[in-house]
Amino acid sequence: MAAVFFALGAAAGTWAARIPALKAELHLSAGVLGLVLLGPAIGSMLAMPATGALLGAVSPRRVAQLGVLAVAGLLPLTTFAGSAWQLFAVLAGWGGGIGMTDVAMNTEAAAVQEHLGKTTMSRFHAAYSAGGLAGAGAGAFAAAAGMPARANFALAAAIILAAGAGCAHLFSAAPAAHPSHRAARSRWPTWSWTLACLAAVAFGSFLAEGAASDWSAVYLHSSLGASPGEAAIGYTVFSAAMLGGRLAGDRLTDWAGPARLVRASAGLAAVAFLAALLIGRPAAGMAGFAILGAGLSVVVPIVFTAASRLGLPGPNLALVTSTGYTGMLVGPAVIGGLAEVVGLPAALGAIVVITTMTAILAGAVRPSASTASAPLRQPAEDRRLRAGPPARTAGMNGATGPVRDSRRGRAQASSARRRTPSRVAVMFA
Repeated sequence: MAAVFFALGAAAGTWAARIPALKAELHLSAGVLGLVLLGPAIGSMLAMPATGALLGAVSPRRVAQLGVLAVAGLLPLTTFAGSAWQLFAVLAGWGGGIGMTDVAMNTEAAAVQEHLGKTTMSRFHAAYSAGGLAGAGAGAFAAAAGMPARANFALAAAIILAAGAGCAHLFSAAPAAHPSHRAARSRWPTWSWTLACLAAVAFGSFLAEGAASDWSAVYLHSSLGASPGEAAIGYTVFSAAMLGGRLAGDRLTDWAGPARLVRASAGLAAVAFLAALLIGRPAAGMAGFAILGAGLSVVVPIVFTAASRLGLPGPNLALVTSTGYTGMLVGPAVIGGLAEVVGLPAALGAIVVITTMTAILAGAVRPSASTASAPLRQPAEDRRLRAGPPARTAGMNGATGPVRDSRRGRAQASSARRRTPSRVAVMFA
């Protein structure tokens, strides 16, 4: 499971590290490059809702394998694009593969977490963050060594395909289902105010992450006077803090509870980043981005877990994830537009507002009474409990014992087959 998260993060990190090479090869201006880079986000946003519907009938294993195949297969093809529009088209398809894999692996991660009975989602997302850092580092090393982007992408694609598709084979072979939707498998989200709040929190968290990714170096260099080398450290400390927060996120969630943790971490991120903006020094700016990364690190894993427990995990996770990607898509543009009017430091104050709203909406991640209880019973168990204790009959020596009902055995076997967690679950037991 963690290997699939790592592989997807490595793909994104590898691509990001070699963007300058493709920009130079195609002689793209900054404006045209910005439009081209919308391709992955648009492809992901279009693919995620469709993937959520597909998971109502197709297993996470097949969907994840198809997604990884698209990610690994289309990454090297970006180097064969001869124009900006060709690159945009390839990146849109590549983003679609990322969206498919993202929804499938988070759906499976939610099932594994429920099967184990303990919080594990944050460590899976930590694997994604680690993959992103590893991919970016390897891409930067390849660029410094003079390796062409085509060779770099081909090598990365082979590793991603072998690790991602191979480990995705351990995913569940049964379509994702939720016991409260036994009668029919709906392919659309279970609409509620809670789900809407979760989508809003995901939107804000992804927006803040995208703004930190695209504007941290610009802010540190242009607004605070840091050197280009120092400015580049801004996003590095943000990513490293996010990785560290996610490694500790599961234990913190079990200790503090999901709602309390989201409220505290988002509130701390808002206060610290506001203080960094007011101080206006490079060191304070780096510290602000670090605390922002740590504060946001636990939000998305907890939101995804809460969304998966509201109904069918596939459609719900697809809605929340695609809404989040929308925030990452529009966030940098919103910050840029505000910066034209009020300046970049004031524009980054939008991150403070967003993290404050996240803290206010933290109650949406609190498990309901039905989902906070022990694993939900299957239909056969429900019928057994309504019928009362089993009838007893005399044995050979007059002792009593339960009647062996073959129909009950068949019902239990059928119930167990309906949703079998992936074999990867044993690695975390």
